[in-house]
Amino acid sequence: MITLYDIIESDKINDNAKQWALQNIEYLNKPMKLFGSSQKVEKGSDKFNTYILYLQPADKVATKSLCVFADSAGCKKPCLISSGQLGMSVGQNAATKRTILMLLRPEWFNNQLLLEIDKAESKALRDNIPALFRLNGTSDIDFDSIIKRRPASMFYDYTKVLGRVRKNKLANYDLTFSGSMYSDQSRAALKKAVKRDYRIAIAVNTKGIKRDPLQVPTSFMSFDKTDLRHLDKAGIGLLKRKGSNISERIAENSKANSFFVTGANVNAFVKIIATTAAAI
Repeated sequence: MITLYDIIESDKINDNAKQWALQNIEYLNKPMKLFGSSQKVEKGSDKFNTYILYLQPADKVATKSLCVFADSAGCKKPCLISSGQLGMSVGQNAATKRTILMLLRPEWFNNQLLLEIDKAESKALRDNIPALFRLNGTSDIDFDSIIKRRPASMFYDYTKVLGRVRKNKLANYDLTFSGSMYSDQSRAALKKAVKRDYRIAIAVNTKGIKRDPLQVPTSFMSFDKTDLRHLDKAGIGLLKRKGSNISERIAENSKANSFFVTGANVNAFVKIIATTAAAI
């Protein structure tokens, strides 16, 4: 149980999160599942039930950012947490609650996470459909201690932390580097990822409709059809922009420093890929 004292005295959650927790302490202490509903995903003959953990990203709740490169990558505003059902009040409250529970009750949180993974694996055996887990749906933190405790389960994530990809030695954990064109730092990281032949995902400022000012470059893989990255080879995969309207995409298209590949930086993006790959 989380008490008023726990909330007020905590140095792990920010003032806005404390205010939310104090106003919602009854809800905060009600039982909840950490994973949302599973989603059946198919790729060819491969089928999986995927389970994704959604936390509040960066410093929306935590005093220590849960996405260390959110500022240099420019991904705070276009974060997935603000789109679709996640962007609605129910989704926002659930993500806030999970994050506070993780920060204030880490032992309970980890035990609950392991319990839900075990239940998902039992369902996988009954249904003969493997389970797949993504613990960083809207965060970018180290869950290695959980992953190591379930070596028979398969986990995957996207990360903007090059070191996490480089250091990952876990056979049951697949990482895809998430690229950005927002800053000199993020472009330098993208170059290193290409040079190291990592699998790379990068978002493009389009939904693929005719009215969009930018059309998806056809020379790269598409990562939109499924989220089963562990089945993909190394290379560059594009993701269409989620949760936006045509006016927002038109406005974004003139920005060279953007989380997305835009009309203003697409040539620079292609050049980074071509020149870095040629130098390998």
